[in-house]
Amino acid sequence: MKRVVIIADCIDTQNAGIQSYTRNMINALSMLPDIELFCVRIKSPNNDILKNQIVVKPVLPFLTKDPFRLFFKLPSVIRKLKPDIVIEPAHMGPFNLPAPIKRVTVIHDLTPIKYPKWHTWFSATMQRLFLPHILRKATMVITNSNNTSFDLTDCYPFTKGKISRIYPASDPYYSIKPNEQISAKAPFFLSVGTLEPRKNLNMLLDAYLLFRHKSEYTHNLIICGATGWKSQNFFKKLNNHPFRNDIELKGYVPKEELKELYKTTAAFVYPSLYEGFGFPVAEALNCNATCFVSNTSSLPEVGGDSVFYFNPDSAEELFTLFVAAASESLPAKNKCHNAFTIESFSKELGKAIQSLQ
Repeated sequence: MKRVVIIADCIDTQNAGIQSYTRNMINALSMLPDIELFCVRIKSPNNDILKNQIVVKPVLPFLTKDPFRLFFKLPSVIRKLKPDIVIEPAHMGPFNLPAPIKRVTVIHDLTPIKYPKWHTWFSATMQRLFLPHILRKATMVITNSNNTSFDLTDCYPFTKGKISRIYPASDPYYSIKPNEQISAKAPFFLSVGTLEPRKNLNMLLDAYLLFRHKSEYTHNLIICGATGWKSQNFFKKLNNHPFRNDIELKGYVPKEELKELYKTTAAFVYPSLYEGFGFPVAEALNCNATCFVSNTSSLPEVGGDSVFYFNPDSAEELFTLFVAAASESLPAKNKCHNAFTIESFSKELGKAIQSLQ
């Protein structure tokens, strides 16, 4: 029996892919019979995650990232639990733990290192300062794709012997149940993701403009996702768009609504310039959506042969796919449903944990 602590702050502080990843990791670890799991959080626990939950509140709550909690209070609480392994799904840690405790850090992508222009100065600087130390101290580094593993060894060659590539689980909620009715497709295109530069939404607006100018179709465009950083140029372009009234920004949407959008869209569009994994692609596929996806970074690992790829720098290529979807002239694709399951995630995590001696 191994005692494992997972630092789950991101469940309380984020609404992006890392939150879904951490929830699924907790569920996957909970399935292992030889694991005693503890979950450390920043806010009051609820009963939907795990019974063994410990709240470690900030020392300086007015700070977005409280260094006293991160470097002193959190390690003190963890040491008292006497764990064999500590997992940090958000890659900023764990810090200040005695040598016998195995440290596992999860790396989702290296965009702050490879493409700092897509991030705030503070975020990129903090990760450049702390990430090398974190990676050197880690006993194991879990990556979410082969692409992320390649980037990691390219930027930090010393990590090569400690990387374990484990594909994450897609949220099982986003799937078509055996007795679930298949929804009719509606005349709209859907894009999901935080509004930030690497999501490449300006190009999406350009492709949609071509679609409306050069075709007879009038499909709407729906964009779901919380407003992120450096999004001013996107909003300026959006507000000046000739078809602004046919573009709907929904912000962050609840799971029930998002699933219905996945099920009914004429096509799901993911124009991202770079992804460590790409949860929305897996979710959309599992909801039987036709998917148009960038042919870059890890996305071919997620989409496989089940999606239509395009160059994320080419609005013309995406426009062509829009027209094909609207005219129902796309060739058939072999849909690969539920490729990234909780069961496979749990199995691979179990192997990785047991390898830590």
